[in-house]
Amino acid sequence: MAVVLLLGFAAMTAACSEQTGASAEGSVAGPTDTPTDTLVVAETEDGATGETGDTAEVESEPPVDRVAQVMATMTTEQKIGQLLMPMVFGTGDDVTPAERRLNLDAHGYATPSEIVAEYQLGGVIYLQSNIDSAPQVKSFSRRLQQEAADSSGIGLLVAIDQEGGRVSRLSDEVSLFPPALDLAGDPRLIQEASYVTGQQVQQQGINVVLAPVADVVETESTSFIGNRSFGGDPEAVATMVSAAVAGLQQSGVAAAVKHWPGHGATSVDSHSSLPTVDVDRDLWESRERVPFAAAIEQEVSIVLVGHLAMPRLDPSAQPATISATLVDELLRDELGFEGVVMSDALNMGAVGDIPGGELEVGSVLAGVDIVLIPPSLSDASAALTAAVADGRISEKRLDASVARILQLKQNLGLLSVR
Repeated sequence: MAVVLLLGFAAMTAACSEQTGASAEGSVAGPTDTPTDTLVVAETEDGATGETGDTAEVESEPPVDRVAQVMATMTTEQKIGQLLMPMVFGTGDDVTPAERRLNLDAHGYATPSEIVAEYQLGGVIYLQSNIDSAPQVKSFSRRLQQEAADSSGIGLLVAIDQEGGRVSRLSDEVSLFPPALDLAGDPRLIQEASYVTGQQVQQQGINVVLAPVADVVETESTSFIGNRSFGGDPEAVATMVSAAVAGLQQSGVAAAVKHWPGHGATSVDSHSSLPTVDVDRDLWESRERVPFAAAIEQEVSIVLVGHLAMPRLDPSAQPATISATLVDELLRDELGFEGVVMSDALNMGAVGDIPGGELEVGSVLAGVDIVLIPPSLSDASAALTAAVADGRISEKRLDASVARILQLKQNLGLLSVR
């Protein structure tokens, strides 16, 4: 009965949401049509589809490659800033003494706005400590976007975990949906719930939702992921993941499917230690790979890489975050993913033994574009700058990541916000 009521509420909320396609800061975020399976085909005056009815050739200017234009004006420092998505401390620039100290210790500057400006950041992520109320989050987002506009002219990616269930950071002026497993089996409901989520977080200035979870669980009781997953049937999970991606991205936000290459078959919490998923290539292809392939087919914007080892796929047994085998070879080359790759939070215990700075460099060398929550921005920025300067990270490799990030920002209306 609760799910039936939820479906009605989701549809009602979607219908009542503002249909402007703009974020709270006025950036055009993308299409805002409500989820639909209807294919609309334009019809011309003569009744034919796909024809204009005018045979005259029209001279037109070649399209402007805005991403290339922006990149041509960027310094190496600005490019590296685009790769960084930290957490900051505080709910605005009016930080408490404790928050000021935390910001200074982690990033070298006292307030969130200073941090955005000094590193010319590409993005930030909101955690629970950044959130008091919907009006406060909206104001905070507006302030950080203004700082980004003033310092680099490029808007920020503002990300949040809003999966539903126990992983939901926002609670004010948003619909609180059940966990994925409770909605599994009804892709239409999942698409509508995801659409509503995307519409509502945009009202608070957020443009990236770190969802859906594409992990396939063996059993809920033995998996750390648990009911955050849509279940144990790879094809069914793939259907639900596709619906969630479609709903989020139809609302105008970017979806970040997680946790590549598949976190479901382990009880180990990567927040504390490194999970090892002991699956061979055949099993991985028939199980873990399936929902991610479906998300990529759905043109998901971001794939988030988990901190987990798969020694039978990569004998080095390195965390996927720094494994070129698992990211560049499997995700990029084999699955053909051309969008943005984001690491999981780099302050997690699973990668805690890797020295600061080296973790960020290793992630980029493996194929990651955005490093999420580097423990120290000063260490991360310095290490990446040094790696580019000495050629360990080539200009070509750096530019490839920046181009993917800027293309996503262009899709979200964030590329040029001055």
